[in-house]
Amino acid sequence: TNPPMLPFFRRIRKELADDNQALKYSRYAIGEIVLVVVGILIALQVNNWNENQNTRQIERKLLQELKMDLEETKADLMTDIEKARLELVATDSLYQQIVNGRSQVKPRPVRISMQSIYNRSDLYPKKSAYESLQAFGINLVSNDFLRKGITDLYELQLVRVEVLESFLKETLEKGFVSHLMEVSKPIDECDGCNSLKEIFSPDIVQSSNFYLVEQPSDELVHLLKTKYMAYLALTELYGSTETKINDLIEVIDSETKP
Repeated sequence: TNPPMLPFFRRIRKELADDNQALKYSRYAIGEIVLVVVGILIALQVNNWNENQNTRQIERKLLQELKMDLEETKADLMTDIEKARLELVATDSLYQQIVNGRSQVKPRPVRISMQSIYNRSDLYPKKSAYESLQAFGINLVSNDFLRKGITDLYELQLVRVEVLESFLKETLEKGFVSHLMEVSKPIDECDGCNSLKEIFSPDIVQSSNFYLVEQPSDELVHLLKTKYMAYLALTELYGSTETKINDLIEVIDSETKP
């Protein structure tokens, strides 16, 4: 025999089937699920959009700061380029003076300015914005070309500049100074100067404060060649650095324009 409740459930099932209520409930339930899923997806999209907007704002701000750093670095670079060019001319002139003087019966003494040794080209790139980019992650920069250009400038180009400047500094301070201290004596021709402030004033320093070398040696000639080659390489490196900075500024302007 059937349990007494079974006919009751059969009757309810039959009524639902007859009235098509089960299908209606199923459709309603599915509709509820679809609405919930769609709502979740929309909320996720809105959240992602907001995050992307925030990320983009941070990127724009850091790129604008990077542009200012690059412009300041370029201004310093242009000064160093001019210094390097002047040193190339001065070094070549001194070399010719020595070589031509050797054809004389008595070699003529030469004067080497202290300024040419201690007033070197030294680039001091501003890196605060780049360091901020590194803190956020360099991938914050969405433009692949720009991201690679920034990395190349700071991790390769400026490192090469620093290495070459260090080599030049060592050549001048150790090689030149050591040699000149052995074979020459410092002199100044500032008539009427009664203080160091007067001797080393900007108006005087170009025409006084020399190392006087009575008999230029082959070692001095070799040092001049080394100095010239270093400045020549540095001038070329400065030039390519200027180009890279200009290119980055142009791309940054394109990326940050309204």
